[in-house]
Amino acid sequence: MRRYLMILLCAALLLAPIHGMAESKSAKAYLITPAGSTAALWEERSDERFSVAGLCKLPAILTLCRAFDAGLIDPDAEMDVSKKASKVSGPSAYLEAGERIAAGELIKAAVMISAGDAIVALGENAFGSEEMFLQNIGVILAEAKVDVSLASCLGTGTAFSCAELLRLAALALDSKTFRTYCGVYMDSISHAKGTTTELVTANRMIRSYAGCFGLLTGSSREDGYCGIFAAERNGMTYLCAVLGSPTGDARFAEATHLFDDAFANYRLDTPATKGTPLLSDYPVLYGDRKTVHLLPDETVVLLRNKADGALQTSFDLPESLLAPLHPEEPVGTATFTDEAGNTLAVVSLYPAEAVVSNGFPDVLRRLLTQYLLH
Repeated sequence: MRRYLMILLCAALLLAPIHGMAESKSAKAYLITPAGSTAALWEERSDERFSVAGLCKLPAILTLCRAFDAGLIDPDAEMDVSKKASKVSGPSAYLEAGERIAAGELIKAAVMISAGDAIVALGENAFGSEEMFLQNIGVILAEAKVDVSLASCLGTGTAFSCAELLRLAALALDSKTFRTYCGVYMDSISHAKGTTTELVTANRMIRSYAGCFGLLTGSSREDGYCGIFAAERNGMTYLCAVLGSPTGDARFAEATHLFDDAFANYRLDTPATKGTPLLSDYPVLYGDRKTVHLLPDETVVLLRNKADGALQTSFDLPESLLAPLHPEEPVGTATFTDEAGNTLAVVSLYPAEAVVSNGFPDVLRRLLTQYLLH
């Protein structure tokens, strides 16, 4: 997977107009970040943990989606619904004890409406027991660097911070199974008896906010209205968490403010792409090639204020490279700066291909080697 270097321009953030944000103070905490980055555009108590209602199911849902992605769960496989699964409270797929139902139907209900009965049924069947399911959930939590202990696979009562939830959400965005269902507003599942259960996501922003395609919502009297949202426009994707709003409308209004400000004020610049030459036909001395392309070792994505000027690029390289050259060994660097000369990113440069030396000692060494081998 390509590594991304995402740099947040702090000065730009301080100068950026934050229209609407001062008006929205209803949530206990919120955070918005670009996808692929932990850099906060705007945040309030984003590292403080709160009870998050149904969002506590995200680790379990993500664990199941990963299992589908890896082919460990066949969507067509029949799952047995236990008495325990059928009695789970909260959003429900209305499963009955003893029912057999396709795994694909259950994951649809799990992702779309956080159906607790579907989550438990899948976990019990796919992992053999809730204890083994919990161990696998723990692996996902560790990967997301979320240090919490779950008392049950549904995570009931577990407190999370906005920052922790968005780290889990970033992993969810990489799951093909999760992405298949998180943006679906309405669907249904079929039961063996011929009945159906209508599924309607509680995330109204999927329909009301252009570019929103998920991710998860939850609410309770004690925890308020919570949500994790993702939206994409013009190639830019943002993740947003809102916790503890007094009403569902306030939760969606908070997320809307955050997305509007992000899309209005920021852009992504990509001055370097891994595998694409930053410099072409750079001169080489004493080699079997006269020139070589120079490649960056990673993709550089810079989050910048739309008012910022063009990026400046400078190179730290000799006038000519000396053979031999190896694609695994850097030959110099490229530095990207803003108009004021502030360094935004530095990447190493590598030859696109090996260059053999034609210097006399190297040629003699190769001839001797060939002679001795024959």
